[in-house]
Amino acid sequence: MIRRIIFWMAGTLTLLMLVRCHWVFLPLRRADAIIIVKTTGYCACPECSGWKFNWLGLPVSQKGKTKVVGQTASTRMARPGTVAVDPKVFPPGTKFYIPGYGWGRGEDRGGGIKGKHLDLYFYQHRNAQKWGEQTKKVKVWYPRD
Repeated sequence: MIRRIIFWMAGTLTLLMLVRCHWVFLPLRRADAIIIVKTTGYCACPECSGWKFNWLGLPVSQKGKTKVVGQTASTRMARPGTVAVDPKVFPPGTKFYIPGYGWGRGEDRGGGIKGKHLDLYFYQHRNAQKWGEQTKKVKVWYPRD
């Protein structure tokens, strides 16, 4: 039995590395909720994330403070699987399964995200635009305290 579990875990990790999938640890319980949400795509570019360059050539936020491009509100670097959420609806650390995207984790927040709206991170701007705005039935796992 233990061998099966070890082989299963090794196979899953190998598969994740081969397909360059999201590194979100899968919850080992049933989904807490299945809800319909609006999903949009974003990337780390100035058009999607709202930052610009100041006169020194440094990236700054809309408030004028220097920022690290690609850094989320949780101070982690954004990668596929990073989801921007409204913290009043979904607390940070909430895990999601989004059909057509895969697994995601709420690690970021955005100014334009209100209510049941998920903003999914993509590496490339064209992929974020290709995703567009979609309504999806999403499985949600809230963090356990």
